[in-house]
Amino acid sequence: MVIRAKRLVTEKVEFVRDGQTVSSINVHPKSTGLVISGKYDEPLIFLGAGGLGGSVTVYNKVWTPVATMGVDENGGAVVIKNNDGKPIASMGAIEHGGSVGVYNKDGKPVAAMRATEYGGFVDANNKDGKRVAVMCAFKNGGAVSVQNNDGKLCVLMGVDEKGGLINVSDNNGNLTAYVTNDPFGGTVVVAGKKGTPVAIIGNSPWGGMISLADEMGNLKWSAP
Repeated sequence: MVIRAKRLVTEKVEFVRDGQTVSSINVHPKSTGLVISGKYDEPLIFLGAGGLGGSVTVYNKVWTPVATMGVDENGGAVVIKNNDGKPIASMGAIEHGGSVGVYNKDGKPVAAMRATEYGGFVDANNKDGKRVAVMCAFKNGGAVSVQNNDGKLCVLMGVDEKGGLINVSDNNGNLTAYVTNDPFGGTVVVAGKKGTPVAIIGNSPWGGMISLADEMGNLKWSAP
């Protein structure tokens, strides 16, 4: 059968094989769009329209939406879900480029990769969704940070205007040691529980130097 018309008004179109409905296209009862259904009238695909553009949603055999492709304020966006309807991956456009997110089976975000004004940025989270590691590009170069399961910064490796640096902190995020550069070369600093430097190994105009202090930072010994 062939239908030719400038306008056809209907709420449902059925496709039949050997007298049996094999699929249909229906008007969604609540949203703006069309639903492509199977032979038992189960939803398979939703084609929708919204204020920012179009969208496509795909359903599994138990009518749970498992994939969505649409538009947000930055451009295209894709979300993938498991059979329980929990998100496990996403991809989209953001201000400085693209982004990708990965979730565990409980729907907690465990990894993310995105573009920033300085370059790439990668997050790693634990199973509870708390950030435990970061690798990124920034103004002076690259940086890597490691956090404990409470989200407290424990190790930072990066670059400043003088060169490389490494910071080490305790489980409460208090700085306990760091390695950096000074005008004469490298410097290693060890801090006490109060964060005050108690031992320094570094350089001077005359060569190497060592200084020791008490918990209050009062100098007790130095050489030369």
